Amino acid sequence: MKIFIPLFVSLFSFTISAQDKPVRLVEEKQKKRTILYVKNDTNEDKSVFLKVNPTGYRRSAQRPILKKIPPKSKVQMLILIPLTDTESYYTHTLIVNDTLQAIDIDRSKRLKKGDSL
Repeated sequence: MKIFIPLFVSLFSFTISAQDKPVRLVEEKQKKRTILYVKNDTNEDKSVFLKVNPTGYRRSAQRPILKKIPPKSKVQMLILIPLTDTESYYTHTLIVNDTLQAIDIDRSKRLKKGDSL
């Protein structure tokens, strides 16, 4: 009995630590489409980077998607529509960050030496 209690406590704590990821990709298959969501189970905003490499789908989804996901929510990221008479599958890359970093780009043209307005 003395050995059973520490063994039970250690197995229970291992089970708790092996739970699902707090931010994950959720796939919802419907009759003629597949909808990809990102679900955030944390109490903080998360920013995600999603890159999907589809094969056999009508819409090209190769552009990366950057979105901010509110806490305890599920946000639709992409809809994939499969082609008929072809095998459809995809791979994905999901990167989760705590904050979305703004990138400032100076898009104004700079005059070179000797140029005039």
